Amino acid sequence: MGYKGTVGEQMAKILNDYTPEAIKAADKAIKSVASDAADKLQNESPKKTGDYAKGWACETLAKGKFVGIFSKTGQYIVRNKTDWHLTHLLENGHVIRNAKGTYGRTRPNPHIAPVEDWAADEVVSAIKRKI
Repeated sequence: MGYKGTVGEQMAKILNDYTPEAIKAADKAIKSVASDAADKLQNESPKKTGDYAKGWACETLAKGKFVGIFSKTGQYIVRNKTDWHLTHLLENGHVIRNAKGTYGRTRPNPHIAPVEDWAADEVVSAIKRKI
């Protein structure tokens, strides 16, 4: 490539040449994992009527909101658009009440935490594969 100067200057030039491709690859990997996480949540969510499971979606947030690598890559959020208020109740369980007071708790149905753990591991390996 013909870099001249000190080793530090040469490394800075190499990293500057490499950075745009790495950011594009990281953005594609993050978007892919977020989309896959939304699909996994649709498949693994409780399906009493099916409306809750259908509500999972991946959304793109505006670029440039945070510092670091995230200021250049897109930010993606996986959320339940239709029944967001049920996520905590289904994930952790809740008290069941009647007119006379409480009469128990529902069983927790942890379906978000496993997908979150999977996505955290998968995004790192996906970025490594792309780069």
